[in-house]
Amino acid sequence: MNQSSGSAPGPAPEGASRKGPPSGEIPWEALAKDMRQALLSEIGARSIYDHLSRRVADEELARLLLELNRDGARTVGLLQAVIRDLGGRPKRTSLRRRAMARALCASSYVVGVRVVLRICAHAEETVSRWYNEYSAFFLGLGDYSRARSFRDLSLEKQLRSRALGAWIANVHRRG
Repeated sequence: MNQSSGSAPGPAPEGASRKGPPSGEIPWEALAKDMRQALLSEIGARSIYDHLSRRVADEELARLLLELNRDGARTVGLLQAVIRDLGGRPKRTSLRRRAMARALCASSYVVGVRVVLRICAHAEETVSRWYNEYSAFFLGLGDYSRARSFRDLSLEKQLRSRALGAWIANVHRRG
């Protein structure tokens, strides 16, 4: 997973077996905490895409950013549900992530939209790897539904990164 934690194991999610580490215990609380970071990343991404869609001059790019924001709402909902199933308490929003999104978008007036898009594309790639790890973890537990969901999210994030990459190569430095 994307960070380590020494939390005690919690209850297994509905439908998941307790296969896994040799001790037979699975650190559900640690997994929920780990997924909370992915959730915060998604919340921040949605905020960046929302603010940036109003900042860019190109209507096609603005539409893409709005679409990414709408798709992100579904991802946030899925992560919140999984975290709840794991016994965690998911955040609904993050003031810090929203403030940082505004600051990043404001910086685009100085550094250009291309830099902000590059940061977003890199974040999409990183979260894609996290989702791939979650998929492998749930697959190992025999939880094929969640494994498939996270595999699909991983692929979706890769596509999002590529879409942003196309704009990085073609957007004007100050646009």
